[in-house]
Amino acid sequence: MTETPPAVARALDELADKHEVRVVLAREVGSRAWGLAGPASDHDVGVVFAQAPVEYAQLGTATESVHEAFAGVDVKAWNVTRLAELVVESNPTVLEFLGSDVEYVEAVDADALAEHAHANFVPIDLYHHYRSLATRQHEKYVRSGTDATVSRNLHLARAGLYARYVLATHAFPALDVPRFLDDEATALAVSEGVLDRVRDLVARKHAGEGGVEVGDPFPELATELPGHVDPDVHNVRGIDVDVVNAFVARCVEAVQTS
Repeated sequence: MTETPPAVARALDELADKHEVRVVLAREVGSRAWGLAGPASDHDVGVVFAQAPVEYAQLGTATESVHEAFAGVDVKAWNVTRLAELVVESNPTVLEFLGSDVEYVEAVDADALAEHAHANFVPIDLYHHYRSLATRQHEKYVRSGTDATVSRNLHLARAGLYARYVLATHAFPALDVPRFLDDEATALAVSEGVLDRVRDLVARKHAGEGGVEVGDPFPELATELPGHVDPDVHNVRGIDVDVVNAFVARCVEAVQTS
């Protein structure tokens, strides 16, 4: 467990009080989870909350999700029932949330859910998510020159490399990008020169140069991803609803006993 910064602790307290929910999980989900934070990086915190059972038993009373900023802390919060729906759909955002190592709250053990979800997600869904993200970053911002910064290129690189990794291995990528680059280089099918350019931008982001313009240093990470992949090979597996439901039940039970 990571020590909770005061600003994050205040944000979680405000979320719980304002929406009358119990925070059961809270983790970093942005640059701090990706190992890409600079000196001025804000906190992007993902939260899972649960409500009293009566809220689920009535129509229109349960809060599905909350996306709100609290004094510089951007909070994306899901009701545990909504998280469950997204996990079963192999939603990349919640799979990344479950993979974050920067944990602030864990009132309910989520290890079994995370292990199962990361072993059984549908690879083709994650591939197309990361491919779309890389392509969009390149076409809309980098190639056009409207935002060809260190930070923007790292968003492109992360997505492009993750797409390659998922397609090649059907495994879930480590969220910490520097560690991912070191551990999985052989599975990425890109040149060492490209990886060195990505590592250079990581170092510059850490040094506070995220807003510096750097052009288009690795276009191939977006442009060489295939638009069509064989569904017979990659549209496989699936997350077990029973495993997800068991986690939901533990979260609601935690609210009852708190």
